Amino acid sequence: MKKTYSRILAGVLAAASLTAFSACSDSSDGGSGSADATTESTTEKTEWTGDNIEVTVAEDAVQSDINIEGQTLKWMGFYDLNPTNDNPERSTEVALFEDTYGAKIEYVQTTNSTQFDDLATAILGGQSPDIFVYDWRSFPYDINKGQYQPIDSIVDWSDPMWADVKDQADMFTWKGEHYVAPFGYGFNDFQILMYNRNTVEEMGLDDPYELYEEGKWDWDVFVDMMKTFTGGDESLYGISGWWANAFVYTSGDTLVKYDGTNFTNNLYSSQVERAQHVIQDIWTSGLVKRGWVGPEAAFVSNDCLFYSMGTWAYQGAAGAVPDDYIQIVPFPKDPDSDTYYMNKRIFSHMWVKGSENADCVKAWFNVNRLVNYDEQYKDITKKKFLTNNQNWPEEIYDIVMSYYDDDKFTLAYDYGYGLSDYMNSEVMTLLYEGLVNEQFESWEQAREEVMNIVDSEIEVYN
Repeated sequence: MKKTYSRILAGVLAAASLTAFSACSDSSDGGSGSADATTESTTEKTEWTGDNIEVTVAEDAVQSDINIEGQTLKWMGFYDLNPTNDNPERSTEVALFEDTYGAKIEYVQTTNSTQFDDLATAILGGQSPDIFVYDWRSFPYDINKGQYQPIDSIVDWSDPMWADVKDQADMFTWKGEHYVAPFGYGFNDFQILMYNRNTVEEMGLDDPYELYEEGKWDWDVFVDMMKTFTGGDESLYGISGWWANAFVYTSGDTLVKYDGTNFTNNLYSSQVERAQHVIQDIWTSGLVKRGWVGPEAAFVSNDCLFYSMGTWAYQGAAGAVPDDYIQIVPFPKDPDSDTYYMNKRIFSHMWVKGSENADCVKAWFNVNRLVNYDEQYKDITKKKFLTNNQNWPEEIYDIVMSYYDDDKFTLAYDYGYGLSDYMNSEVMTLLYEGLVNEQFESWEQAREEVMNIVDSEIEVYN
């Protein structure tokens, strides 16, 4: 059935390969709860010679029941958790793991494009790593394939730091067991909305971040501001980058839901439909700057008001215009709602099938959760980040960190990305970005053409 539907959409998806924006969250898989870079490793591991910001170890940081001194945790990934020539500073969690437990991390290198095949090969060959990055497709696709093992035996959900994220962990229960231990959210994977504050001031526009602080930042204001900026001038644009899916999430609803047992096709959601209609208005009004726009080019020509990309892009965007101030603001809320919804990628590592290194994995999970929970370690992580990343004002860092607060920004999570590689790489992009890529004339058309595909993917699990 899937092959039949694939043939139906072959022409549409071929066009998508020419016009669709790169799914930038896939280029920084897993993000980093401690705000470290996670781009694909291009340099060799370096000999660590000391940290610019030292990690002070609290007396209660080590669990007395875990003794892993001299042991090794095997990590498979396309970036190294250890210091490298590109990133010589130890992360807070690595420093805790090494200095308090006396253990080390062995890097099993893969690439972004081959990581899942390499993991499967290692498991089948009896060479399983201990941990692997959590990715959209981890749940339920790779769990259902038997790639990972449940974590309830190594995570103490009664511990306050784990109890604090138990609700998120419950989102990923499979056949009554937990597989994802949320360390926090992926700092590099937030889709941030940037603008040049100098340009906004010069044009006499209201400052978007101030409007957000006043509770006035909604879809209507957002669209009106872009139309004011362009003023009918076809050489000016309202927005560029990767943004359409982030905008739909602000509706508070997503395309595929999960209740802990069954998945549900939610393409008929009235909330999603309203958001898609706004996107259609943005597109038909000529406000979208098409094509790939890298962060370094986002504001240099001053022809586009907003730029959206992953958090990782801020440094390049701000560094390209050093005399200006690049501000960020959350995506606007639905004017009929008081809640700001946001997709926030869970940052976690998966316990790989075949790993028998339970104590090392437990210790690693605990230090990762600790640095995202304890204020002392969050402050150390902040100092490390600002010391080692140019062009990042403290105010901007603090705004991104505020996105972690679920009371301020409610998580909107779409399970559709995890149903299969096909859904992840093709169908979901088509649904979220099809309008701005001129693949459909309306949301209603997109929904009807893809409805049966989503149903067939869900049937595999229900």
